[in-house]
Amino acid sequence: MDALNATCAVNAPSTGLAQIMFTYLISTLIKSYCNINPEYPEDSSAKVLAEDEEYDFIIVGSGSAGSVIANRLSEISNWKILLIEAGEDPPTESNIPALWPILMGSKYDWKYTMESNENACRSMKNKQCIWAMGKMLGGSSSINGMFYVRGNPKDYDNWEKLGNKGWNYENVLKYFKKLESVNIDYSIKDAHGYDGYLNIEEYREVKLLRFSDIDKMVVNAAKKLGYPYIKDMAANVQSGVTNLWATMHNGIRSSTANAYLVPAKERKNLIIMKGTLVTKVLINKNKAYGVEVSKNGVSKTIKCKKEVILSAGTIRSPHLLMLSGIGPKEHLQQFGLPVNADLKVGYNVQDHIFSLSTFLRLELHQMPFEATDVMYSYLTKRTELGHLPISNILYYDTKNQPETYPDIQIHFFIQPPNNPLCRMFYESINIEPYIVDQIEIQNEGAYLLQFLPKILRPKSRGRIELNSADPFVPPKIFNNYLKEKEDVDTIIKGVKLANKMIETGSFKNATLFVPIVDECKNLKIDSDEYHECYTRNLVNTLYHASGSCKMGPNSDPDAVVDPRLKVYGIKGLRVADASIIPNIVSGNTNIPTIMIGEKASDLIKEDWLGEKFHSEL
Repeated sequence: MDALNATCAVNAPSTGLAQIMFTYLISTLIKSYCNINPEYPEDSSAKVLAEDEEYDFIIVGSGSAGSVIANRLSEISNWKILLIEAGEDPPTESNIPALWPILMGSKYDWKYTMESNENACRSMKNKQCIWAMGKMLGGSSSINGMFYVRGNPKDYDNWEKLGNKGWNYENVLKYFKKLESVNIDYSIKDAHGYDGYLNIEEYREVKLLRFSDIDKMVVNAAKKLGYPYIKDMAANVQSGVTNLWATMHNGIRSSTANAYLVPAKERKNLIIMKGTLVTKVLINKNKAYGVEVSKNGVSKTIKCKKEVILSAGTIRSPHLLMLSGIGPKEHLQQFGLPVNADLKVGYNVQDHIFSLSTFLRLELHQMPFEATDVMYSYLTKRTELGHLPISNILYYDTKNQPETYPDIQIHFFIQPPNNPLCRMFYESINIEPYIVDQIEIQNEGAYLLQFLPKILRPKSRGRIELNSADPFVPPKIFNNYLKEKEDVDTIIKGVKLANKMIETGSFKNATLFVPIVDECKNLKIDSDEYHECYTRNLVNTLYHASGSCKMGPNSDPDAVVDPRLKVYGIKGLRVADASIIPNIVSGNTNIPTIMIGEKASDLIKEDWLGEKFHSEL
């Protein structure tokens, strides 16, 4: 506030040079701020609502897959593409990496709340975990932590073993390479792509905070336990500790909105509706022929010639299918909906969950600085706020298999001293206030390093169901976290590994801090009973919901889409997003979902262009 109330002698004598320098500085800062936000494609919803145009393809959702498909299909100049997004343009905060927690719970988030679960989330408010999902151009790629992670090659090989021809790692690798433009000197060249739309770089330098020192402590602790440091995990997938790569470009988030839609905004055949909710897929005689939309209380039917493509995400895509009469027969009939296809829509829901179990309070010497120093550093060099408060990642195979296939991933989350976003973050994931109070107190005057062991391939499966036939009423989400005891046991192994890392002595000036949880406070510390109680109370989501529209061969009774992503029993309708994933990947899901968008685009082109498509490859 002092800066706002400051006065200066604006008429002080000057030769002119000082004024020129000051004016140049201010104009440079303004230009840098303006460059944070790209010029997004225009909103054509008013025009679409006013006319009765028919499109070749209608894409529902502009998220991690939908933006990709919109770009790739609009490469065919004589195809007319309509992309419909329920949200608006991303705000400035979306594009500044360190500010991502601010968007959770805002109007840029779908703010889904899960049903209470006696097996998990016991110390969340109302015993409910929440799912933050991006509601804007770019979808969750505009709100996530921006981690560049592909998953394990075995994940995709197993997809093909389930009957999904063409989805093994060798096949999808070309799409990973196609999507990325890696700007990291030590990347292994033949494992990556360097001219794709999505920019990949390391998190930006942080000089005002002690992140790099904490990074070194994490790596040293892992090495002392026998885990190697692996620079390029995409090329050397195994147990070990690795540095973080991010979907960024020059310190600015590279969402699919920034990476795929902005370059395509001048294409006349790509029309985008923003702030528009799709309420139903229109079906006649088992053929999708358009969608029904609503904007500002106005409803309209929009038709298409070729296909409707749902890329609305793991929650919204099955929700739309069921509202359109595609789903479990008995469930649809409960809501008086027609049954166009009796399919296991909404089943097979999987997610990556972690335990909020272990904190270290690190009393490290901190050079004093003002918030303006952080902002100035970002605006001039894209440092500081161009780094998330995350250290390295450790991959760990609890089963010690002959061919390593890690089933635990540990994130190391850093809260700088007196972080104003600390309380906001933990409240945003719905933790009970008395626990947040304890964490906030520990953050006073010290760094907090939180160990977050995450189970990579959970056995438990959730379900998404209708709550109403009204499209404006959110669906019911049953996460079923920790329903399978094996998931509890695996996470506890991750918690114990975190404790072993602490015992290596690699963390200087550190004090162990474990928040008191009412339900567990009378149990013996470090007993399996205690760890299980703690895990069931403070397990939470990494927002990697997948699998609700399972891909599988026609012999799979649980499959919703075939390996070409076509909905069984309905012509002219596909699903292409994380909901089609049969078994969740062993890592963060954003990059695999973008890959799905790239591969889906080729499948669609191949189906509609035939030999012409092959001749252009």
